[in-house]
Amino acid sequence: MMYKAIQAFFKTEDDAETVKAELNKLKTNDIRIDHLPDAAQTLLLTPLAYSGNNTSGMGTGGGFVAAFTRTDNGETVDNTSREHTVECEVEENDYPEALKIIMDNDGYVDKDVLEG
Repeated sequence: MMYKAIQAFFKTEDDAETVKAELNKLKTNDIRIDHLPDAAQTLLLTPLAYSGNNTSGMGTGGGFVAAFTRTDNGETVDNTSREHTVECEVEENDYPEALKIIMDNDGYVDKDVLEG
């Protein structure tokens, strides 16, 4: 089995704890929560959003989670500090579901992770 590392950033410790509990239902290794007050200043964080037209469920050939890139400069951006992180390794088949859990709980990820 192949595992992929994942790190997500949240506004509150409660959000991080909720995600940790949900990730525990997947095939994961070493889920940990941390407080990184300077992380948001050194990483370019991005929210997650559905890509494609199928948002009805995971594993149905579409609706994969991807970085959400804002192209409209008039839109307000959420600059709330995200100092709480959840880090773990997720089994490759569960990775899309893990990203969905993060997205559903307003988690952000490092933009480079999704582009790499």
